Amino acid sequence: MSYLSQGGCLHIAVVFFGLGHSGFLNAATPSFLERHKLSGGWDGKRDAWAQQGYEFSFEYHTELFGNASGGKRRGVAFEGFGHAVMDVDLDRAFGWSNTDFRVSSLWLHGTSPSGKYVGDDLALSYIDGFDSLRLYETWVEKSFWQNHFSVRVGNLLADEEFCAAGYGYIFLNSSFGWPAFISGSTLNTGPAFFIPGLGTRLRYEPNENWYLQAAIYDGDTFDDADGDPTVNPHGFHFHLSEEQGYLSMYEVGYRFNQDADAAGLPGHYRVGVWHHTGNFPDHNGLTIHGDNWGLYFAGDQMLWREQDDQGLGLFYRAGGSPRNRNRFEWAMDGGLSYQGLFPGRDGDIAGIGVAFARHSADLATDHEMAIEATYSIRLTPAIYLQPDIQWIHHPGGGGISDAWVFGVRMGLEF
Repeated sequence: MSYLSQGGCLHIAVVFFGLGHSGFLNAATPSFLERHKLSGGWDGKRDAWAQQGYEFSFEYHTELFGNASGGKRRGVAFEGFGHAVMDVDLDRAFGWSNTDFRVSSLWLHGTSPSGKYVGDDLALSYIDGFDSLRLYETWVEKSFWQNHFSVRVGNLLADEEFCAAGYGYIFLNSSFGWPAFISGSTLNTGPAFFIPGLGTRLRYEPNENWYLQAAIYDGDTFDDADGDPTVNPHGFHFHLSEEQGYLSMYEVGYRFNQDADAAGLPGHYRVGVWHHTGNFPDHNGLTIHGDNWGLYFAGDQMLWREQDDQGLGLFYRAGGSPRNRNRFEWAMDGGLSYQGLFPGRDGDIAGIGVAFARHSADLATDHEMAIEATYSIRLTPAIYLQPDIQWIHHPGGGGISDAWVFGVRMGLEF
């Protein structure tokens, strides 16, 4: 990201207007250190609207990453994003039973630390994206058969529902979010942060432990095979065609001990496959493959629990795809996170994770690895501060020296 979106100022202006408007905060509002939302209860309107089915959330996250050694060059990069969401329970609002609606917007701005300073493939920050103010998720979801079956239709994010790393969400490196074994093999990373895609998701839960889900999405959310983000700069450019193809995903998951009062430790395991119908050139430059595909496994397991969500959790994911048409033959990521590691700091989360991506043997590069240590400090219910250290081994798969990157992120919820 290199240019500050002027339109994004409107989003932040709205958020900060909520902080300063005298009607939003009054004597009954909890103190600053106690608020779960910095803008308070909006003089009771927030709860009243929630009772009617309307819920609003506003977040802003900003970070500084400095490359201390190695990589392409030394330097410090700033970037940030704002996220505004409106969720509507259509049963409460209009009497449409078991139906939900979401619309959201995203504001990205700043400089890419990976692109300017490090040169890594895995992307050391998951908020790295094209500077823009854009339409984000927009969907309707309907549940049937006592909530055993649901269908979601609209502008969707595959990374919100498929192959998510439960205990890996605390990490800042992109590879711990939408995994490299999918993002590096689909066109323009697929329907994930920062551009969703038109699609439909079906989900069946026969009981509280098992689920099966499948989805089909627009095969190129950028609508440009060369990855030019200016073709769809604000999320309003919708184009479906056989030429850009379609991405389908399928996942089977097993969960256990998910209830707060469960005697055992919670776990979540899933296997999946994805398939893309677009054209993918072979590394030999002579052959065009009419599709692409991959397999994956993901697991989350709490290893030790103090109480509630506090304790030590493990996550691990691995996946692969054909080496003759993909940058990565296979990739994996995993790590540990601990919530409430220190006495009196129940909301803090510490984590250490490793991500590894093996480049195709048909390419001149070999592999890239990222090791990240991070600690999220919960300053108040609505504010966190997160120091972060990453060692990037073989940025870009070789040819660039290993990089040490130090960063800090701050998040606020309004």
